[in-house]
Amino acid sequence: MFSSDTKEKNSGHVDITNFEDDTVHRMLLYIYTDSLENLQFECTSKLYAAADKYQILSLKSRCSSFLKENLHPTNACGALVLAVLHNDDDLKSSAQDYNLRQPKQGFFSQERERFHEHSS
Repeated sequence: MFSSDTKEKNSGHVDITNFEDDTVHRMLLYIYTDSLENLQFECTSKLYAAADKYQILSLKSRCSSFLKENLHPTNACGALVLAVLHNDDDLKSSAQDYNLRQPKQGFFSQERERFHEHSS
């Protein structure tokens, strides 16, 4: 952003929009200290999206690894969608494999329950 003729280079700063304060804080903490603390699946998904947008590849990779290691029937479909949106074939493959290994009836009934909870 600072190397070509962009508004960020001309102004000397980057406006980070569309991300929650916690996500931006975690991203900056990683940039300055190389640390990730108290990760949970949802906050890591948001951090993953921010890392992809701002091309922080090492952070995206670490988030992807965390997401793959913490797949669960309640989040595997979300991980698959995230992987597709951010062109992450490795995460996509892991989420697809995980979903295929789940007992079909139990998996779909859990997803159906979540759908009904959100549509009510």
